[in-house]
Amino acid sequence: MDINDECPEEAGTLDTGCNPEGELETPIDAPTAPTAPEADVLSIFSDAYTDLSASDFNPPWGQETVATIETYAGNEVLQYKKLNYQGLQYAVSDVSGYTKLHLDYWTTDATKINVSLISAGPLENAVALDVVTGSWQSVDINLSEYSTPNLSEVFQLKADGDGTVILDNIYFY
Repeated sequence: MDINDECPEEAGTLDTGCNPEGELETPIDAPTAPTAPEADVLSIFSDAYTDLSASDFNPPWGQETVATIETYAGNEVLQYKKLNYQGLQYAVSDVSGYTKLHLDYWTTDATKINVSLISAGPLENAVALDVVTGSWQSVDINLSEYSTPNLSEVFQLKADGDGTVILDNIYFY
């Protein structure tokens, strides 16, 4: 603690120290573990499933986002600070046999989060998420909302928005 500490009674209670607004800077818990059988899932990023091999979680697309893999509550997550856009690249995958894209997110300051699937062309369209702050949110997006990309040739996923966004359990089922 120093003389400039705005919340000395809270010092050391969070990894990031004091936050005078009262919101957590990072999650102190992990998202709820997925329950879908692994045989029914194509995982992009999750501790619960085997992910597609050779995935690139920080491709050099000229983004301003600071992308890192962090560990919170014993769980690896993707953390996007200063999100403008951030991609994930993986092997070309036919996801046309799945019905949903699942992801968990956590933020305290984002006002918008969009998720795009991308196929060759590039062909993509974004789906806007309803942003809730301060707790893990589980989202299931119907793949029918992705009308532009060819779902039999998807090889990238892109998140765009603002603030700091933490993602986990990204998979098709």
